[in-house]
Amino acid sequence: MRTLIALLLTLATSLAQAQGWPNRPVRMLVGFPPGGSTDLAARALGDKLSQALGQSVVVENRAGASGNIAAEQVARSAPDGYTLYMAPTSFATAPAFFANLSWDPVKDFTPISLVATVPIIAVTHPSVPAKNVKELVAYSKANPGKLNMASPGATTLTRLTGERFKQIAGIEWVTVHYKGGAPAMQDMLAGTAQVMFANISDVISQVKAGKLNAIAVTTPKRSPAVPEVPTFAESGYAEYSFMTWQAVVGPAGMPKPVVQRLNAEIVRIMAAPDVKERFASFGTDAASSTPEELGRFLAEEVEKIAAVAKSVGATTN
Repeated sequence: MRTLIALLLTLATSLAQAQGWPNRPVRMLVGFPPGGSTDLAARALGDKLSQALGQSVVVENRAGASGNIAAEQVARSAPDGYTLYMAPTSFATAPAFFANLSWDPVKDFTPISLVATVPIIAVTHPSVPAKNVKELVAYSKANPGKLNMASPGATTLTRLTGERFKQIAGIEWVTVHYKGGAPAMQDMLAGTAQVMFANISDVISQVKAGKLNAIAVTTPKRSPAVPEVPTFAESGYAEYSFMTWQAVVGPAGMPKPVVQRLNAEIVRIMAAPDVKERFASFGTDAASSTPEELGRFLAEEVEKIAAVAKSVGATTN
């Protein structure tokens, strides 16, 4: 009887909180500095959510530790709907690389909605005499160890994507780790590194300017941003598929009515033509999901990424 009464009181409290939500500004944390694709997504969504909710959605950048600092802060916040996290792909890669992680991306968060997907694209320096996947593999096998692959960081999915392709294609590239995408791009443009797997949003301007050659995208379908660029599946690697993404999550235990309200607003916003156009302008594809779909997706991503990291010999810190 006491258990039933406690449950009813909890439900009543959650409902009361949800009915008055939001009555003050909502924070949306981003684990990286301003200007990147995750920050741009948060600000684009935040503007629209502010209008829809009648309260400001304030984007706060808490950069550091590959996004782990911001994620931990959200995980420890009150689950009242006033602290959200724009979770990037590193949210799901963290368990594969950080042995002493203080939070779990599945257990310690409430999934709300997917927001965007970002194709990963393989690019090469113009000095590489290869215009497609077949030619790149043939050149690499004829010149083992000659090409340097730029990695924007040892714990990034783009690094794992490149390592996995090296493995399945049976080729040898020298992986060079950089402290972020900017220095990696500098060496790519200079020709010091010759191959890179990157978010399409980070390299599309260089591809369109002819400073880098686009080889293929790692998504199952071609990207609307570069429809002329084939997929790896079209190039003979049907089981090779990766993408980065952004999603909105909150602390575990958020009231269901708040989650449902947020999800409904995000789904509506992400379907709007002007929002799709804005996201496309920085190389991402607007998306959405139900909370349940996002929960399953996150669990699958964590498992898949951990398996790939293990298979290519990536180690935890």
